[in-house]
Amino acid sequence: MAGQKEMEVVKGKAKQSGGLFSAEQLLRSEKYRDRRDILTALLKPGERYTFSDVEKMVGDYMKGKVK
Repeated sequence: MAGQKEMEVVKGKAKQSGGLFSAEQLLRSEKYRDRRDILTALLKPGERYTFSDVEKMVGDYMKGKVK
């Protein structure tokens, strides 16, 4: 039962944000061509992300303080 519930949550998240994408797909995408260097540092190979996840990660990174 718990497995089915988890799948429903993942499906709901994918529908809301437009889908889940691998780090490799995002790095090759035209949408993020100007931020490939940042995505290379932030995304973990083999994991899947939504566009909103990536936008939040990049935004948080860009708001970070320079040492």
